[in-house]
Amino acid sequence: MKKLIVDSLEKYLSIYQEEDKLSKLKNFLERCDDEDVTDWNNFDGHVVASAFVMSRKEKMFALVYHNEFKIYVYPGGHITPDDTTPLEAAKREVEEETGLKNVDVISISDDENVPFDIDAHHIAYNEKLDLPEHYHFDYRYFFVVDHMDDLVIDEEESSGYKWVTFEELAKNPHYGRCISKIEELMKKEG
Repeated sequence: MKKLIVDSLEKYLSIYQEEDKLSKLKNFLERCDDEDVTDWNNFDGHVVASAFVMSRKEKMFALVYHNEFKIYVYPGGHITPDDTTPLEAAKREVEEETGLKNVDVISISDDENVPFDIDAHHIAYNEKLDLPEHYHFDYRYFFVVDHMDDLVIDEEESSGYKWVTFEELAKNPHYGRCISKIEELMKKEG
């Protein structure tokens, strides 16, 4: 998996050459063994996978209410040993958290495994689970479904969902620079 993650990062950086904020991820990948890259118990950090999911017909985005974070977020999570790629993990997470299957991947590369965005975000100490602070290196993908459906949420993690417009999504300060990328992918989708 590490080789695929490194290759995807290199292809990503060949497209987004101005993104120098990923030096933390590069350093992390240089220090880690293959199995450590996605290991949840690696508190230096680990690669995770997620996806923004848009309905093709209505141009709305699916968000789930995360019980622990107390906010609406795009679906995603940890990569498991059964996942062979971050893309596969993102698809699994979307299905688990929303019930959505049959997603189409809108890619920035001829290699579908290259995410449209990579984010490094700090995860604070989790008092409830006694987990130390660490980093998530989030491989973000862009998925499209034909139309808005009722979502089937994982009630252990989420307590609600909503479909929001691009304008509502763009107001979220956590999504920052990936909003312009989402806008470009929406144009590509048509």
